[in-house]
Amino acid sequence: MSNTSRARALAKELRAARQEVGLSMKLVGQQLGWSEAKVSRVENAKQGIQEADVSAMLAVLRVTGSDRERLLKMAREIDQPAWWELGRSLPEQLTALIDAEQRAVRITDVTLNLLPGLLQTRAYTRAVMEASGLPADESDAMVSIRQVRQGILSNSDPTELRCLIDEAALVRPVGGPRVMAEQLRWIVSSAAQPNISVQVLPLALGAHAGLAGTFVLLEFVKARDVIYLEARSSGAFIDEPEDVALFTDAVSRVETLAFSPSASTEILEQYIRKYESEAA
Repeated sequence: MSNTSRARALAKELRAARQEVGLSMKLVGQQLGWSEAKVSRVENAKQGIQEADVSAMLAVLRVTGSDRERLLKMAREIDQPAWWELGRSLPEQLTALIDAEQRAVRITDVTLNLLPGLLQTRAYTRAVMEASGLPADESDAMVSIRQVRQGILSNSDPTELRCLIDEAALVRPVGGPRVMAEQLRWIVSSAAQPNISVQVLPLALGAHAGLAGTFVLLEFVKARDVIYLEARSSGAFIDEPEDVALFTDAVSRVETLAFSPSASTEILEQYIRKYESEAA
């Protein structure tokens, strides 16, 4: 098992499973006939491991049913490149984010100045990329990658997406009125899906807990929650529980201040009418 995104994902799941049952690496190693160092290397994706060894480890960790089958499937596919590892060399920070999105069961996006990436239309994303100074060919590639990432919302077991959007992002006419009207119509349509919710934070609130900065909360089946922070040309993950707790608290605070999903849809439709009239 090489240190690929798939290998790291499996390693994180195995570590989380061990921690959940409260076994030390030493005890797990003793039951498997491994050294403690080997268990550590497996949990850090630095040790090769076969499907049979994963099966044995899951037995020790008392992982059964659908979780066991899911992890064995990950082990079988460990050498198969993920779609984002093919063809184009992507920044490490972006591949890590894509990997996390693929594994997450729920994503919460608290956004201030721009609309959530997982709900952006091609035209909106292109306008954002071009404004950042990306050359046209790179911009087109990044637009396509963002569109493919959105597949997690519509596959057979879709990820749950919660979007908490500051109204300032609705006011900002990214790409012009026609692009904005199309973009907001897409968000309204997406919010009608059972796994997607959209809530707007009104400008009239003034200050609120989300103003400290845009962030994404990713939640997983077993692994602990992760916060993703994006900067201009880099990104950072936070997974220490006490640090993540500050952001989950901010989500709770913001959620109580935001309009309900139905009221948010009404606001979105008001902006759609505004932009449509400007585009006419």
